[in-house]
Amino acid sequence: MLVVILLILATVAIGFVPGLALFAIIPGVLLVAYAAWLLLAAVSGRTPGTAVRSRGRRGPELLGPGGPDDPDT
Repeated sequence: MLVVILLILATVAIGFVPGLALFAIIPGVLLVAYAAWLLLAAVSGRTPGTAVRSRGRRGPELLGPGGPDDPDT
């Protein structure tokens, strides 16, 4: 949490330096996007483990005739 607060303070401080405002806008936008992503992940209730388990199982995908996985060659 301390790191996030320090990043916010650094972003605001850099925003007041003439010519460096662009360097404050980019991390600010990234911070908002990251916060939205975390919020959506928390609200959905899906954990990374359930996402992996729900993908299903598929058989091996062969590369085609004559490929390294072709049993006839």
